[in-house]
Amino acid sequence: MHIYLLRHGDASSDSRFDDSERPLTDLGVRQARLVGTLLQRMNIVVDAALSSPLKRAQDTATTVLSNINKRKIVCSEFLLNGSDPQLLFDQLNELRVLSVLLVGHEPCLSETISLLIGGSRSVEIEMRKCSLALVNISIPIHQGAGFLKFLIPVETII
Repeated sequence: MHIYLLRHGDASSDSRFDDSERPLTDLGVRQARLVGTLLQRMNIVVDAALSSPLKRAQDTATTVLSNINKRKIVCSEFLLNGSDPQLLFDQLNELRVLSVLLVGHEPCLSETISLLIGGSRSVEIEMRKCSLALVNISIPIHQGAGFLKFLIPVETII
């Protein structure tokens, strides 16, 4: 399985928004568009998309996918910080797809990558806003059996 992991784009820090409702800033929208364009140029096909239920992640997923396909985005509580990563891995195992896009937050995403490629949370990974990573792994997922194929900070996509 090709697991594309994407941290949400830059989001508003305006205190009038509840954390779960913080929208993307103009910069965050541009970042998500850049990632969508990159995926399109790389001819990447995404068979399924899972996003955190928070608005900034949902908006990032919608913007990115508008460039490559019109896949439905499934909301996953397992992409929230503090969730049990094994529940996310179980959800991925049940998808039965070749590729999936996961859109979420830090530190959940870097910990997920660390577990997939190292089998523990000890692998240091930095997922800046709108960074995109690809981990290849066989199904069923076994922690430590994945390979990090790339990690691209959005600033390098021009």
